[in-house]
Amino acid sequence: MTERPCALRLMRVSGIDVFVHCSWLGLIGLIVLGFWGRFSSEFPDLDWFATAGLSLAGAVLFIGSVLAHELAHSLMARRHHIDVRGITLYLFGGVSEADPSSRSAGDEFAIAIVGPVTSIVVAAVLGAASAVVGTGDEPLPDLLRYLAVVNLIVALFNMAPGLPLDGGRVVRSIVWAVSGDFERATRWATASGVGLGYLLIGIGVGSLWRGELAGLWLVVIGWIASQSALRGESQERWRAPFRGLTAGDVMSSPVVSIPSDTLVATAADAYFGRWDHTVFPVVDGETPLGLLTVAAVRDIADEARQDTTVGSLAAALPPTLVADPDTPMLDVVVALSKRADGKSRALVLDDGALVGIISPADVLRRSRRVGSGATGHVTAEADGLERPGNG
Repeated sequence: MTERPCALRLMRVSGIDVFVHCSWLGLIGLIVLGFWGRFSSEFPDLDWFATAGLSLAGAVLFIGSVLAHELAHSLMARRHHIDVRGITLYLFGGVSEADPSSRSAGDEFAIAIVGPVTSIVVAAVLGAASAVVGTGDEPLPDLLRYLAVVNLIVALFNMAPGLPLDGGRVVRSIVWAVSGDFERATRWATASGVGLGYLLIGIGVGSLWRGELAGLWLVVIGWIASQSALRGESQERWRAPFRGLTAGDVMSSPVVSIPSDTLVATAADAYFGRWDHTVFPVVDGETPLGLLTVAAVRDIADEARQDTTVGSLAAALPPTLVADPDTPMLDVVVALSKRADGKSRALVLDDGALVGIISPADVLRRSRRVGSGATGHVTAEADGLERPGNG
């Protein structure tokens, strides 16, 4: 149920879809130009064809090393029985999209540490390859050695003890294991990440003061790191009530639905007139066709309501709003949050049959119930209500 705006599917590796964010389209060109400038400076006797080939090879190897880093996170997550929805490569690296709700402190540590370890292994392999293919004053060994150093820097930088870096996740896992409090661990790792970001900004400003334009990159990276840490903490607070929950835990059940051959006039009286709801699922047998809103009914003229069935008015749901009972609740919450009209519902299907519905009201109710220690999915009886959970 994950949506990836401005991302293109690049490939599939070990059953994991790899996407590239549109920001990479410009970055790839900059990487190629960077390698081109290096070879033109270090090896001025190289012809155009050799320089272009080495620059492209350098860009491919660099992207491959970033992918290896993120793929290591994803494969480790799968080893710990955590669902991985894909990998997306962004401007300043990549993100392994794993469901965080089922992680333990041990899972978090293993998944976080394997990324930097992989970058170190890649650096060692590239360094060994540079020694095998030729001497240090030749273009290809120089390229491999340079990429080895880059991967080593990536590993060391990622181990800095602050979110959103891998080192911050390692710190969080350790504090989490010791304290047993995920929220406290997140606050500690976030504070460290914000401090690290401000430190980079300070170093960058100092470099700019001395006339070193490279300091601008440190300012940008520091700002992104600090804001990402704060945003990550905010997201974790928002996710906290739904950690470890599935759609089956939160859904309202049973669901009052309208058969698709019901006339609009009947639906207006027997459903919208009886129940205090603005949305109902429309079903063909047990198979849901979509949702019928009170606005759609109001748009039908009175004289046409005796000839129009609700099946012709039902609005089909996007795939992101159709779940099964085992779907992580975080996915459902994210999908509902993207529909700002307040009319959206997520339908929960079990073998194609409608077994539950999740409304924004259910999400709010669950966040409150979790805070008070309640468990189990919401039912009309549990809430003392004489209505279904259509919201």
